[in-house]
Amino acid sequence: EFILFAAVVGVAIILRAQRDEEEREPHEFAFGRSAPRTSDAVRGLAIGLIGPTVVTGLYVVAHGHLTPGGGFQGGVVLATALLLMYLAAEYSFLRRAAPISLVEVSEAVGAGAFALIGFAGVIGGVAYLENVLPLGEIGALNSAGTVPLINLSVGLEVAAGFVLIIVEFLEQTLMVRLKETP
Repeated sequence: EFILFAAVVGVAIILRAQRDEEEREPHEFAFGRSAPRTSDAVRGLAIGLIGPTVVTGLYVVAHGHLTPGGGFQGGVVLATALLLMYLAAEYSFLRRAAPISLVEVSEAVGAGAFALIGFAGVIGGVAYLENVLPLGEIGALNSAGTVPLINLSVGLEVAAGFVLIIVEFLEQTLMVRLKETP
């Protein structure tokens, strides 16, 4: 999780420095771009897949301790839903659906929650990330103590991290296209 967090910070620092943010707001790069429009077939398929993708991502995060999957895998699936929004609409819609300040806060909350859950074990007198909650009934969603909370925090951080990386690369691509347009 923290490797992804560091990668997102690195991508953001490198790409935002190249854009010269003081002169233009990042969302201004999307206006007047010469990118070809998405076909109606791709648009329809993307719109149809957004809901199932979100449900699948939430399921994978919530059931990560019971089935193969977990916070990282579910977070990637959830970030894919936002990429589908980009394919179904325009870049400006993606920016409205996922405001960067909210996504950045979500990534920080996910990373911070992971660290706090880990320190809960230390505060409880056991090792870092050791379980301090009751285990519950086997097979139930609350049957793994702190693991579901860890999955949730990892899912939040990973989804937000991948969305930030996607947005940074899209903005970089739009900036390059804008410079190439005569």
